[in-house]
Amino acid sequence: MKKCICILLMLTMLSVLFSCGKKSDSSEMTVTPTESATPTESATPTVSIAPSVEVTATPTPTEALSAEEKWYGEILDRSLMNLGNNYRLRKVIEKAQTGEDVYIGFIGGSITEGEGASYKYCYASQTFENFKKAYGVGNGDNIHMINAGVSGTPSTLGVIRYERDLIEKNDGHKPDLLIIEFAVNDADDPTNGATYEGLIRRTLYADNSPAVVLLFSVFQSRWNLQDRFQMMGRYYQLPMVSIKDAIVPCLIDGSITDAKFFNDAYHPKMYGHTIMADCLGHLFEEMLAAEPAKEDAPVREDPFKSSSFDNVHMLTAKSTIVSAGSFTETDKAIGTTRYDNQGTFPDNWKHTAESGTKPLSFTVTAKSILLTYKKSNKDSFGKIDVYVDGKKVTTIDGYDKGGWNQPYTAVILNEKEIGTHKVEVRMAPGSEKKDFTIMAFGYGD
Repeated sequence: MKKCICILLMLTMLSVLFSCGKKSDSSEMTVTPTESATPTESATPTVSIAPSVEVTATPTPTEALSAEEKWYGEILDRSLMNLGNNYRLRKVIEKAQTGEDVYIGFIGGSITEGEGASYKYCYASQTFENFKKAYGVGNGDNIHMINAGVSGTPSTLGVIRYERDLIEKNDGHKPDLLIIEFAVNDADDPTNGATYEGLIRRTLYADNSPAVVLLFSVFQSRWNLQDRFQMMGRYYQLPMVSIKDAIVPCLIDGSITDAKFFNDAYHPKMYGHTIMADCLGHLFEEMLAAEPAKEDAPVREDPFKSSSFDNVHMLTAKSTIVSAGSFTETDKAIGTTRYDNQGTFPDNWKHTAESGTKPLSFTVTAKSILLTYKKSNKDSFGKIDVYVDGKKVTTIDGYDKGGWNQPYTAVILNEKEIGTHKVEVRMAPGSEKKDFTIMAFGYGD
């Protein structure tokens, strides 16, 4: 009997050794990020993605992992661009584990909003569910999420809607953790990264000392702006996750195809969203496994690039300091957001053919002023001239044959010192009988 048991044990050990040593053919590899969240064309997946290694568990020895597990682990390891100072992030997780309410915010473009998958299965929702299961108490009801992703928008608009979309829509609760995803939206950012830094600095300076994570998504062309932003992240000692670093080697060697990861040229499929969520989960695990920082990283007074957009406030048609002039109508043909199904900027100013020529005007004390307007593919939309302190600073065209009623933001003032400035907006010559919609203004003080 003992001899039989010994033989069986030997056979089992040989089988394990054989499976670990067997070389995998990457061209046939079909490993999925998480078995329970496998994207299919015909079925709605059930997402129940918890971190693969418990925080308190002893890690599985590398030699005991399958080839596919090693391959996926390499993807996760490559995604970790920088652990940064882990003081704040550890505090967030400790707060969650004690049962206190924790608010996780996500701000970005269409990928954050869920394009290519769905709002329910986008990387933000999956990360939220993973975090609840890993670090929440009981059913994780003490963990809360606000998804402030808006399609087609850069950080230039993100700084304007920060307070509304991350705090006011969250019943006044400030995020304890903010994940910023604008690495593929900021190509046309007229501030060249200054508003991106404004998001970072505003969050770091908040009185509840939230943690900030920078997430760098990637286009099918293998492009993003992480080279611009990672130096900023290192300056502030922030954790950074690069989906470009994680995935591009797999796209090159064929172990993941473009068709498997991407829904189109810009957005990942749910498979890609799941990888993004797993990469963020891996960051949390590695951060907890690392030596705890003894103190928080210093919040630098001197900016990496600019402090002009540290504290931007939004002005809408409800703002009493704005005189609408001839911009008295309200545009209903504006985009909505998936997370609350509300219009992006419902309280706007619209000029129509019958509105007249009186300028919109207001006076504000600020060092930066931003103007957000609608881009329409209707040729009924015309141009405006913008004046600051009586001087014309720009002409803006509201017509774009490729427009889809999306918000677009222009910088009309960017100075180092705060001053009092008068802004006037007039329909440009030749556009007096045209339409134009101003969605919002933002000013930084």
